Amino acid sequence: MIKGVRVFIALLAIFSLAVIASAQEEKKARKARDVEAVISGVGQRTITFQYERKEKVREEVVGVDDKTDIEKEGAKIKLKDLQEGDKVLIKYEPDAYTPALSLKVVGKGEVKKAGGGD
Repeated sequence: MIKGVRVFIALLAIFSLAVIASAQEEKKARKARDVEAVISGVGQRTITFQYERKEKVREEVVGVDDKTDIEKEGAKIKLKDLQEGDKVLIKYEPDAYTPALSLKVVGKGEVKKAGGGD
């Protein structure tokens, strides 16, 4: 009887851990978003980018690491190959301190003054 209770508790613990892990993965997957932006600066491990929201130019910084997929014209490139003015499609998690998931250069854009409609 005690052995059966122990097995039941062990199975219950394993099941609850699996449910928690699954819920965290779903939450993480929902947070990622795509944004079309223009690169306004390239650092050693970050890019600063601008995008328009509510008719204003916003500026954000996102990290880039070895796992970030960066491509231009179908070929993989490195962070150092990105330039100010590149228009990119960025997949990242805005409210997380994690590097961008991917960057895809889709053309050239214009760097504007951030914070205003200018």
